[in-house]
Amino acid sequence: MSEQLYKEIFEEAMNLLREEYKSSGNENEFILNFNLSYIEDTISEIKVGVASKFLWDRMVQKGNVSKIQSKITELSGQNINLSPIYNFIPQSPSNQSQPSQNQNSQSMQESAESPKIEENHPQESSSSASKTQTKIFFDTNLPEYSSSPKVKSQPQIEPHSQLIEDFTFENFIPGDNSDYAYKACLAAAENPGSKNYNPILLYGPSGVGKTHLMVAIGNSIYYRNPKLKIAYITTESMMNEFTASIRERTTDKFTKKYRKLDVLLLDDIQFLEKSEKLQDELFYTFDEIYNRKGQIVFTSDRPLKDINGIVERLKTRFGRGQNIDLKVPDYETRLAIIDKKLEFQGKSIPQDVKELIAQTFQSNVRELEGALSRMIGYAELMHKDLTLEIAKEQLSDSINPAGSGIISVENIQKAVSDFYNVSVDDLKSSSRKKTVAVPRHIAIYLCRELTEYSLDEIGEEFGGRDHSTVISSINNIEDRLKTGDIAISDIIKALSKQIAKSN
Repeated sequence: MSEQLYKEIFEEAMNLLREEYKSSGNENEFILNFNLSYIEDTISEIKVGVASKFLWDRMVQKGNVSKIQSKITELSGQNINLSPIYNFIPQSPSNQSQPSQNQNSQSMQESAESPKIEENHPQESSSSASKTQTKIFFDTNLPEYSSSPKVKSQPQIEPHSQLIEDFTFENFIPGDNSDYAYKACLAAAENPGSKNYNPILLYGPSGVGKTHLMVAIGNSIYYRNPKLKIAYITTESMMNEFTASIRERTTDKFTKKYRKLDVLLLDDIQFLEKSEKLQDELFYTFDEIYNRKGQIVFTSDRPLKDINGIVERLKTRFGRGQNIDLKVPDYETRLAIIDKKLEFQGKSIPQDVKELIAQTFQSNVRELEGALSRMIGYAELMHKDLTLEIAKEQLSDSINPAGSGIISVENIQKAVSDFYNVSVDDLKSSSRKKTVAVPRHIAIYLCRELTEYSLDEIGEEFGGRDHSTVISSINNIEDRLKTGDIAISDIIKALSKQIAKSN
């Protein structure tokens, strides 16, 4: 039974440790690596809440749990153990902190529940926008360590409709390729709107975890304060929505929807180069959110300097905060990702099969996870023990030395045109008919997967399409695979095997 014997001592120990880290300029490290909440205690232990077993194990490994226990012993004279409770959802820091002298409780409630934002108009300059007196709904001053949130083994809040539920920090495995990005995103989620981490631009090739980390920020903020207005959207979707608002004369609704957001998560900003008008609107949207200390996160497939067609004033906005490069994960990180996925699913597979998957899928985590699911699904469906031989058979299309020069764009175009009963000229044409567009997307995707052609070279082979159009086709197929489109998945597998066999 809880006696709350050590609650004050625990909080004092945490505050002392925080001050130590703060005095050495490492307060963010404390936030990232001492993320525990007091729950209750007995005569010999303190139960603490932690987001996941993975994060607890990490704190133990780094020696942070020992540091807390030592500080508690120093203050109390007693040897007290810390006992973790996993899947703990803390309250929002802004809800826990007390209002300052110039903020009464009513204004804090208003700013947390329904921020009142004065609307900016395109003809207003950004300098005038920054002078507008607006409400701050995120506490940019990190609060003193406080406890007493309720334990929730499962979130009692419905998942956000736009955010993938599984894209959380606990489900992300940081490696040398992504450790800094992981820590920066975690810091942004802990203290949204902080100038140090606002905005965040994550860039890198497809399948390295950009969208996962961006959505993890959204999920973390949402579960701390579900009343905040959070939106995740791809740039192409926003472009389509903006175009429709112009056509239907409802741009005022579009403007209000996005300028009143508390958190904007915008995927694939490289496609902004297609629309100067949307760039103008996004400029004012950025200023509205940023000046109210809302959080903004972008992703791109390349560095900001390499994105053509974006106006300089918008690039300047994007360049604030953190621009972080996510690289392809190394072999050890890929193995760790496989182990983590198996842990979450409560499954196990032989070590040599794990190593085969990690060796085969070197550049795209999404494909690695898909191959793992395929292995598990096959073994369960066929009631067989998964062996290295079975794994090699199932991954034969991927193990084939794709891109070795044997497979050409012409081979892929012919295979796709035969499969869909369209001509190769159709694939190269400007036709947007669905009967042509889908085969074209698949052919372009397969060229990226099975050859060493650059994106520009692939575009040339498909009627002189530009780099961004090729990326759009690839993303179209990747999005369908990511959302579990079995029909497209089966077609990709069948065509890959057919192309491999014919070469």
